[in-house]
Amino acid sequence: MPDDTALIPDVHEATSAPDARTHLGCRLRGMSWFVGAALLGLAARGVHLQIVHGAEHAARLEAASVKRVRLAPSRGVIRDARGRVVAENRVAVDAYVLPDRMLARPDEKVPRLAAALGLNDDERRRLRQKLDAVPAAKRDQFLLVRRDVDPERLLAIHDDRALSWIKLVERAGRRYPFGPLGAHAIGYMNEVSPAELAKDPSKRLGDRVGRTGVERARDRALRGTPGHAFVGVSSRVVVPAGREGTAPIAGHDVTLTLDMDLVRALDEAFDRHDQRKGAAVLIDVHTGRVLAMTSRPAFDPNLLDRGVAVPAAGSELDRALLQSEPPGSTIHPFTALAALASDRAAAEHPVECKGFYPLGRRLFRCTHSHGRVDLDHALAENCFVWLYDQAARLGLDAIVGEARRFGLGAPTGIEVGRELAGLVPTRAWFERADPGPFRAGHSLTAAIGLGVVRVTPIQLAVAYAALANGGTVRTPQIVVSDVPAPARQVDVPAADLARIRAALRARASELYGLQASGVAGTLGASDSREFFLMSTAYIEAEDAPPDDEPRARPIRMPETNGWFAGFAPADAPEVAIVVLVQGRSFADHRTASAIADDTLRAYFAGKERGSR
Repeated sequence: MPDDTALIPDVHEATSAPDARTHLGCRLRGMSWFVGAALLGLAARGVHLQIVHGAEHAARLEAASVKRVRLAPSRGVIRDARGRVVAENRVAVDAYVLPDRMLARPDEKVPRLAAALGLNDDERRRLRQKLDAVPAAKRDQFLLVRRDVDPERLLAIHDDRALSWIKLVERAGRRYPFGPLGAHAIGYMNEVSPAELAKDPSKRLGDRVGRTGVERARDRALRGTPGHAFVGVSSRVVVPAGREGTAPIAGHDVTLTLDMDLVRALDEAFDRHDQRKGAAVLIDVHTGRVLAMTSRPAFDPNLLDRGVAVPAAGSELDRALLQSEPPGSTIHPFTALAALASDRAAAEHPVECKGFYPLGRRLFRCTHSHGRVDLDHALAENCFVWLYDQAARLGLDAIVGEARRFGLGAPTGIEVGRELAGLVPTRAWFERADPGPFRAGHSLTAAIGLGVVRVTPIQLAVAYAALANGGTVRTPQIVVSDVPAPARQVDVPAADLARIRAALRARASELYGLQASGVAGTLGASDSREFFLMSTAYIEAEDAPPDDEPRARPIRMPETNGWFAGFAPADAPEVAIVVLVQGRSFADHRTASAIADDTLRAYFAGKERGSR
């Protein structure tokens, strides 16, 4: 019995072992087939991805790792008529900091930053106020601290590892080698505003555009066309394979008609005669090219580009284009031409000048008693009474019509930017005007360039150029172009123009301060108030009024505007010049002729040297 029980396990082992091995083999073979099928599927999927959709996935991968960046073009250079650079590009470096890092240790870092950037006490105080004013949510964004860091300070910051928290960012800047000279005509630049970004999708944040002068008028041509490149997101290197991008197209260079030597001569003449406020224009009478133009006070566009200064009060105004004032006696030639065109016989008839002209209960004064005066002597001796008489007979519209034909009271169209139209009023204007209605005295004051008459220096320069060249009114040019300036011819007899030029030459020969030879022109003095149209009790005249009139008593004359308008040489005119000085008394309005004389002598001296 024991032997039988012992054999039971042996018999069981012998009969069950083959079945277990068979089952395990089946499981292994199944797993092998499953793994093989999975690998085969992965391989098939890989082949499908690589071959069928390989290009598509490669493009997606590249798009995810490559960024398209905009390449700013180089701005065009501006040169004067002799090829000298007046506006060029430069690289500027601005300094930024993170407010949260500064405010973590402000007592330590603010002084170090101020010392590194050369901030004065006031700038240092404003910096601390600016840092404290940054909202908590924006303290991890860079804050501009100093524009246009000085190159010597840049080197010191780069060499000092302890100042690594100051971030230095390069940007495109602009340099104006002549500083304030011709600044209003050349203009300046600054960054686009959010409103401009919304209007023009071609502009980007940080772009800089011309704001005034030629920088603004020719901004699109100077700006050029942006390009683009592809940059790796991680390495910030250009990805070359099939992604070359496009190179930016540099802006076009611009050549001005201005001669900076003449602009300097104008500027120095204003300084020499202690004149801080006014404007002047020198123009070629045959081409309309503006050879020199200035406006005082001036500003330095380099300071505006660096963002470290704001123009002084009044210096941003281009008084050559945007200052309209009564032209005074400089309008007399056009009044005389109107008289000849309207009633030649009456214009040739002499008038007796006793120093005043009666109109109703009012007296309109003259500079002094001239005696018997005709047209030629009226212009040569600056007699108002002859002009008053013509205006009283012909009426306002006939008098101002000739001035309008020569371009007064309308924009000239010069390619610099906005300009004032001025005002040469007709009778209908007075009827619509708020002070209204029209009065006969308005004709008289308009005839001598006073009252509400307003012109700009550039308008008067164009008009006098037309007097000099035979009646051709040209649009003034400040940018050199192969296309002639638009022009129109005023229908006026050549003999009448020759007569006016001769009278202006006789007038110029009597003016103080004119030493240049062969100048034709006249002075003008004016005040914005209509002080000639007032009761005889408030008229100051050198000659006593009639016995039945109230006795004249002096009035205190306010500061006035002084003009000089003319051309040279008188026999064969080449250039016309207009000078406006402001804030002078009547006794000092000769300053305008002295400034004109200095400028004309500089022009002819340069011509003798062969420089123009």
